[in-house]
Amino acid sequence: MKTFILSVILLALQTTLFNLASAEYLIMTVDVGSLYDNYYKTKEATEKLQGRFDTAKVQLDEMIASGEVEVEAYKTMVEQAQNPALSESARQDAEKDADLQMEKIRNMQQEVQMFRQSTNNQLTQQQNTQRQFMLEEIKTVILEVAQGNGADLVFDTSTGITVGLPPVIYANPEWDNTAQVLEVLNADAPAVAAASTGN
Repeated sequence: MKTFILSVILLALQTTLFNLASAEYLIMTVDVGSLYDNYYKTKEATEKLQGRFDTAKVQLDEMIASGEVEVEAYKTMVEQAQNPALSESARQDAEKDADLQMEKIRNMQQEVQMFRQSTNNQLTQQQNTQRQFMLEEIKTVILEVAQGNGADLVFDTSTGITVGLPPVIYANPEWDNTAQVLEVLNADAPAVAAASTGN
């Protein structure tokens, strides 16, 4: 039975391909990668995103610089705690101060790590959102141009570039043989299964 189904599917595909080959169709190609890179809104969004990245980097550098100041202060406290001229009481006080300073440094390190991670997540999310928005606009215009030119099929030629759109951007709905292939696939389905696939 499977051989029969495959034969019918192949026959349907051959018929479709023969019809395509024997008729005249308008096929369009577009380089979506190039469209995305050269779209003025993409360039504007990239510049804004770069500005946010630069601002975040300045903030991060300031936090790191502040942390380095605190580390130097800690080193000074440790040296004071090891000073043999200090009394036992003064040494213990200096050690406590050094411990508190180390705790402050650890907290600052955590803040830097959290800032770096949250900023990276935010910028990545913004970039992905902007990318999807631009691709939707690009796809809309591609479809407008394709339909204006009477195109039956539109291929994306940006091979190897992951841009987020499928390789076939538009195909004439009249070419769709999904229903015919599904009918062949379900030809020997049990009555219950056939009824449920029809819903």
